[in-house]
Amino acid sequence: MGRRRILLALLIAVCCLFFTACPMGDGGVSVEGRVLDESGKPIKGAKVVLVSRGTKDEGESRDDGSYDVGVIHAPRAPTGTLTVSKEGYETYQQQFNSREELGHKRDIVLKAL
Repeated sequence: MGRRRILLALLIAVCCLFFTACPMGDGGVSVEGRVLDESGKPIKGAKVVLVSRGTKDEGESRDDGSYDVGVIHAPRAPTGTLTVSKEGYETYQQQFNSREELGHKRDIVLKAL
């Protein structure tokens, strides 16, 4: 019986550590959407970079223009920059000071050079 109590206590401790370290515990910021040209056609292969207080995630838009990037351990009130670039297009850049300002869903239109 003593061994079961020790295992149960250990399991509870591990669960507590997991839940305090997961994104819900310390916040995070993410954004997804599509990268489009001015006529609304998807742009494949655009570089999408999200930086929040020194933490960086980058990805590339897929065939349908969709992308998703996120910073898991961002502060509760994240600040940072979302940048999208592709050769032959003007670079898009947006600074943000909160999750609400960035938004979770964002379609980005790149202008041809």
